[in-house]
Amino acid sequence: MKKIVALCICLFLAGFLGAQKRALSFEDMFAAGRLSSPAISPDGRWIVLVVRTPDIAANSFHSDLVAVALENGALKKLTDGKSISSNPSFTSSGLLTFVSKRDGDPQVYALDLRAPGGEIKAITAVPGGVGSFIWAGDGQSLAFTRDIDPGAKTFAEAAAMEKEAASSKATGKMLTGLMFRVWDSWRDGKRSHVFLHKPGSEEYTDLTPGDFDTPPLDLGGGQDFLFSGDNSWFAYVKNTDPVVAISTDNDVFLRNLRSGEEKNVSSDNKGADANPVFSPKSRYLAYLSMRRPGFEADKKDIILYDLKTGARQNLTAAFPNTIAAFVFGADEKTIYFTASESIYEPIFKLTIASKKIEKIVPAINASSLRLAPDGKSLVYLVQNVAMPQELFRFDLRRRQQTQLTRYNQELLKDIAMNRAEVFRFQGAMDETVEGFLIKPPFFDANKKYPLVFLVHGGPQNAWTDDFHYRWNHSLFASPGYVVAAINFHGSPGYGQPFTDSISTDWGGKPFIDLVKGQQYLVETFPFIDKDRIVAAGASYGGFMINWMAGHSDEFKYPFLCLVSHDGIFDSRSMYYSTEELWFEEWEHGGVPWESGLYEKWNPANFVDKFKVPMLVIHSENDYRVPVAQGLMLFTALQRRGVESKMLYFPDENHFVQKPQNARLWWKTVLGWFAEHIARVK
Repeated sequence: MKKIVALCICLFLAGFLGAQKRALSFEDMFAAGRLSSPAISPDGRWIVLVVRTPDIAANSFHSDLVAVALENGALKKLTDGKSISSNPSFTSSGLLTFVSKRDGDPQVYALDLRAPGGEIKAITAVPGGVGSFIWAGDGQSLAFTRDIDPGAKTFAEAAAMEKEAASSKATGKMLTGLMFRVWDSWRDGKRSHVFLHKPGSEEYTDLTPGDFDTPPLDLGGGQDFLFSGDNSWFAYVKNTDPVVAISTDNDVFLRNLRSGEEKNVSSDNKGADANPVFSPKSRYLAYLSMRRPGFEADKKDIILYDLKTGARQNLTAAFPNTIAAFVFGADEKTIYFTASESIYEPIFKLTIASKKIEKIVPAINASSLRLAPDGKSLVYLVQNVAMPQELFRFDLRRRQQTQLTRYNQELLKDIAMNRAEVFRFQGAMDETVEGFLIKPPFFDANKKYPLVFLVHGGPQNAWTDDFHYRWNHSLFASPGYVVAAINFHGSPGYGQPFTDSISTDWGGKPFIDLVKGQQYLVETFPFIDKDRIVAAGASYGGFMINWMAGHSDEFKYPFLCLVSHDGIFDSRSMYYSTEELWFEEWEHGGVPWESGLYEKWNPANFVDKFKVPMLVIHSENDYRVPVAQGLMLFTALQRRGVESKMLYFPDENHFVQKPQNARLWWKTVLGWFAEHIARVK
């Protein structure tokens, strides 16, 4: 009898505590601190993180530095929240350095964590400021990035040129070649160069001169310029092709700092090479490489280059998936890396001599991988659909994982969120396709719920187990919806052939996967209401929403409404107005005056079939998918008499990032869904 009473009390308490929870709101989701850029002190005591936090009312962000004790996870705030701090890095002597705008232009500052109440001091005074930076191997000089007119010989001359241009009352821009704009900014003839500088001096040496960009404009790695630990070598990445708009041929260059000799170590590969990393004892240089020219989503392999012999070898040729990032082991005999696998990015161990690969941390979405100075543990960030990124440590000897931070635990402790549940079905080509479900908070299996059917962009991208701030699965589920995310043909994490299969087939296999997937979901999960289904997608996902609008009758269960964010509407005009031409030419089998695929997979050719209500969202500063695509789509819907609205942002790019605009985006999208779902009795 006592056991029964105790059980009843436990059940009552569980129900009572569950009732105290609430659904995720925009403010909850968006206010979370966004952890990034871990830097470990040489003595292994501290990990310094950048924590980016929004001020929704002020419509802005600030970023602070926070130190985490590696031993016990204790937190220590290092900056005051009044500025933007980034790029933390330790010198070999243990001094913390970082970039801050606390006094105006971004400069490098220093702070000694070992000194109680340490004072933050500026150590550079670069005219116009710095971008990212690294320390040279000798610890005496640093290298920083800076956009500059390649014709300027000094920063003073560059400043004079900029001042003269700014004072002109004429606003016209003279375009002389491609790429003249990227993502959301005009290049205006400038190039990103890397400069060597000794703090305290007024001398700056351009390490990457010429009419080229380092880091490259696109397809770069996590760090595309660096020095070897013994200060013998300098490696950097640039693209020297005459028209970078049609080229993915980023190459890794290596300079001997003693002899001055320089060579292109990846010259025989015309695909993209990036992310050079020196081994701890400066025996090797390794980098990530894609083999096929013009294909930005090719498999990334780890290439090992012997600095003594010049020999190279592909260490991951037999590994099925693309590599995300990697670090050397302290003994130079191992490499640890993260790679796409299903909805995760697990951690693997690679033994260099045998090329044997072992998964050591499975079923996890890890990033920002770092090796502790003693070589005994890995440190990295982890996130999932119910948890923003937090810092974790993995003991390599014990094979034990420990969560070091719970930075957002207090903020989200009263929020009810469910974890991702994987499902699989037979899609196009009768091949297995995977996706995941997020159930709504306070889920009851005996009830029926509307379905939010999400389509990812890329297209060589994937829905993963992450806490996304623009397409947050838990926030989509919060009104009481089931959320489904399918990794259709073209998604990474399922082998390169699966990723390749979308190219030249944009409206083919992926569309079949979505048609079959929708039917599978409705007919497999009884809690999904077949009469209340809505769909949304962005970028390629927006293209697919537009394609679905012209082929809606092929879905067994109708959509109540659609949302197309920054989607391609007219494939032919997209080619002539975007900036990355290599992408369009690869995906559509050539240029539009020769390939018929631009018209075959053109949503604009099926406007006469549009009938499902649609919300269109697009932004003025989106140069990847220019705003005319959204305007044309809205015009087509209006002229066809299809119920439609358009949310236009004059100050956003491919992504809606400003806090107030993000709030409006979520309010509008969820409101659009709610309006149409409410019409079904």
